[in-house]
Amino acid sequence: MVDTVTLESAMRRLKQHVFKNRLRVKDFLMDFDKLNSGYVFPNHFLSALSMAGIDRYLTPKEIEIICDNFKVQRDATLVMVDTRSFLHEVELVFTIPHLEKDPLVDVPPEPAELLDKTRYLRSSRVLPADQEEAVGALLERLGDTCLKRGQPVKAFFDDAAADDHSAKLFGHVTVPQFRQVLTTKLDWVVSDSEMALLVAKFRHDDKPEFVNYIAFSNTVDPPERYCPPQ
Repeated sequence: MVDTVTLESAMRRLKQHVFKNRLRVKDFLMDFDKLNSGYVFPNHFLSALSMAGIDRYLTPKEIEIICDNFKVQRDATLVMVDTRSFLHEVELVFTIPHLEKDPLVDVPPEPAELLDKTRYLRSSRVLPADQEEAVGALLERLGDTCLKRGQPVKAFFDDAAADDHSAKLFGHVTVPQFRQVLTTKLDWVVSDSEMALLVAKFRHDDKPEFVNYIAFSNTVDPPERYCPPQ
């Protein structure tokens, strides 16, 4: 079942992407608003988001909903996108507008609601029900193997992540590195379909070629155990 896309969910995902990548969306919109009017044509708005790489993260439906929400009727025949309102909403993830007028206001160091504080403790990714059941059983099996062998796995992944040729994305290894650690370093028997399940469960939200090995390790290393979502 596909989750229903709402403006709230689409904007939340957009803000997550903008915040985590320190993306200046305004710079891309300015190319289409040379007079700084605060309005651009809808097709230019979509082009700016594409130039910013947002269309590689949000779905077409999410982008469509966002665009439609900020459209305004400028006259009887002219529909444009209100980029000032859009940017005001998006850039709240970085700061509070007009802070100079109230310098004593408490500014949070980061928009905590946009970051999963448990992302290195567990995977918050929820797969389809049949896959959740399968990956839950698989993680239970791998956890039992760790317990019986007395062999925590995190150190093996740390070595792979420290390799000179590694991408150095904190807490993550590439999918081939993940596979190599499990099948070669740990000598675990994991089928291709099981490997695909693990990658789907623990992959990076924005960079699917990376696997969050810290969350995986905390799930299977004793004494932690995987608890499927309720």
